[in-house]
Amino acid sequence: MDINLKNIDFRQMEEADISGAMQLVLAENWNQTKEDWQMFQELNSNLCLVATYNGTIIGTVTAINFKDQVAWIGMMLVSKNFRGMGISKYLLKTIIDKLEGCRTIKLDATAAGIPVYRKLGFQEDFEINRMVTTNFIGDTKGENINTVKPISLGDMEEILKFDINIFGTDRSDLINSLINRTVDNAWCIVRDERIVGYALGRPGLNFFQLGPLIAETPVDAINLMEVILEQFVGQPLVIDVLHDQVELKTRLACLGFSYQRSFIRMYLKENLYAGCVNKQFLIAGPELG
Repeated sequence: MDINLKNIDFRQMEEADISGAMQLVLAENWNQTKEDWQMFQELNSNLCLVATYNGTIIGTVTAINFKDQVAWIGMMLVSKNFRGMGISKYLLKTIIDKLEGCRTIKLDATAAGIPVYRKLGFQEDFEINRMVTTNFIGDTKGENINTVKPISLGDMEEILKFDINIFGTDRSDLINSLINRTVDNAWCIVRDERIVGYALGRPGLNFFQLGPLIAETPVDAINLMEVILEQFVGQPLVIDVLHDQVELKTRLACLGFSYQRSFIRMYLKENLYAGCVNKQFLIAGPELG
């Protein structure tokens, strides 16, 4: 096509753009829903950008700013018919400029995206493995069901402090948003009368996504996960697990999950808010961290 960037409009995303953005998601067979796009806009509407050509959405990018400490870039999508024109690069540079005051910028990159992000100065941090099952067969142990319970309003202060200490920055707005959206898909594990792990989940177009999951120990993470999974027998599930969490990955493989692909966590500027990576087990998804 005889098109250059001068023919393309770059602007802030509006609610009316969600249907067009969903067409890009469907074309790539991604898992995000209309509700996910609405959440991005509610959290940081000024950090949701689109590229349009003749009124049609041809590209998107989002970011969530966690208190100017860490910003998370996601939903970097460009229509196949418009690739190779510099659209993704322009969207990325624009969103990075908008995040100038943020001390660290992070994202989870696919293999195809890594060279692009390296050119912009991003550095690699660690690997994340996507594991999926199209029909969860069950067969969990469920030994600790008495210590796993739904998250209640009274748990929230402890949950948010726990998350800040382990994730490394305050993402309470995101956690609250996820819990408010899917109140029945939020769980914690209690030991010695204190919360030692929690997990959230949300429905997607193709799979139910379980994550984030953070916990004090691998045993806590596995016990929490197994009790949760009992609720999803017969359903398709996707889990993005840190590569180094070998015990959890081994148990997932025994439960019928298979490896699909990897992401690489990358950061721009300094990695000042890494948190306790050994206590991070599942991410919320590459668009959320």
